[in-house]
Amino acid sequence: MILIGCQRSGAKALADHLMNQVENDHVEVIPIDGFMADDLHGALEEAHAISMGTKCQKFLVSVSLNPPEGVVVTDEGFR
Repeated sequence: MILIGCQRSGAKALADHLMNQVENDHVEVIPIDGFMADDLHGALEEAHAISMGTKCQKFLVSVSLNPPEGVVVTDEGFR
């Protein structure tokens, strides 16, 4: 599995990108715990609001999971 991580600061832009079914091969939102919001955009906005109380500038980390070429991974395999 190839993992690519990146620090992020833009909650709305990241949520928009993650939910973009045109640019992403597969989009699935698993249950979000620990937030008052019940959707990805709201949860990331909450994280942004919390970060405003600190000196944190890049409060999010996104990770892309990419199997090696020619390898098929099930949804459960990604989890």
